Amino acid sequence: MRTSLRRTSIERRIGSSTCWIPSWCEASKRRWATESRPDHRRVRTPSRPIFPTTREASPMPDWQWAYDGWILVVTALVAVICAIPGSFLLVRRQAMLGDAVAHAVLPGIAIGFLVSGTRSGSWMLVGAVVAGLTTAGLTQLLRSIGGVDRGSALGVVFSTLFALGLVLIVQAADSVDLDPACVLYGQIELVPLDVLEIFGMDVPRAIPWMLLVLVATGLAMGFLWKEFLITSFDSPMAESQGIPTRTMHQLLMILVASGCVVAFESVGSILVLALLIGPPATARLLTGSLFRLVLLAAVIGVFISISGHLLAILVPIWMWEGESSLSTAGVTAVLSMFIFCGLILLKGVAGRVFWRRMRSRSAVQSEFDGDSPRHTT
Repeated sequence: MRTSLRRTSIERRIGSSTCWIPSWCEASKRRWATESRPDHRRVRTPSRPIFPTTREASPMPDWQWAYDGWILVVTALVAVICAIPGSFLLVRRQAMLGDAVAHAVLPGIAIGFLVSGTRSGSWMLVGAVVAGLTTAGLTQLLRSIGGVDRGSALGVVFSTLFALGLVLIVQAADSVDLDPACVLYGQIELVPLDVLEIFGMDVPRAIPWMLLVLVATGLAMGFLWKEFLITSFDSPMAESQGIPTRTMHQLLMILVASGCVVAFESVGSILVLALLIGPPATARLLTGSLFRLVLLAAVIGVFISISGHLLAILVPIWMWEGESSLSTAGVTAVLSMFIFCGLILLKGVAGRVFWRRMRSRSAVQSEFDGDSPRHTT
């Protein structure tokens, strides 16, 4: 029984996909389906293996480093890419703007597909950045001209652009390899199968673009940290010091849109939204420093993404004996919510216990001081 579960683990995870499966994945699916060796799952290992591929190196029976290791790398990169700009959106009280941008970049991606006729990362990036800036601009325009509040403006803009993006994707599905389900839910289980050769090693195609966006985000934060810090907490003071607040806001939107577009094809919009706000919100419960908030959000995001993939493998084995499969993106998003809610409860209970003890100690001390004998001369 266990041998059968080992043999069909990755086949189930790939075969259960409801997304569009490109031609390079069809061959990989057939390779998994026709595998006949009982204790070995054929994985397209890199020319120079980066992860150990022997089963003895893994304590879990359904773990394959050459396959699952790359999934961990991709999810960790997405978590860091989303956590950094998400932290600034949180302290600016613009978390919903990140949600709006993550939804509204969809028409930009679709237009990039229609213009180029290919899923080239450069066209996707340009289209998403333009769509993200358009979202921020239209939101501000509705607030200034229409006199509506920020929440209403965001709701109108991102729902309209998101619907427009879905319509464009459906129209382009016949001519371009694209499926709305992949954009919404992603298919991270297929990422290790789409590889390109870099320095003699087979690396998933999504990783170079993610590294590029991560480096760009790190450089922007490193060189403009003071400007981001001041504009996030005190915009009038930033303007008085000559800091272009509008430019800094647009740059933040570019970083958010870039992170969304490189993560959409791999993990989908649902996990992007979960990692954009979930880890920063969790970190905000633990610290009040912006620098520590960004670091904690990145660490929490990496922990959630890795734990989500591990649970997606282990839970079906524990509960259903491997007869079902779970989505890594879905489990990660749910885990992010559970950690946030659990920390709120823990912090509330711990806080009440702490202050109760402090009040008890203060009462005992005051009673002791009141009953102590007074010396008179």
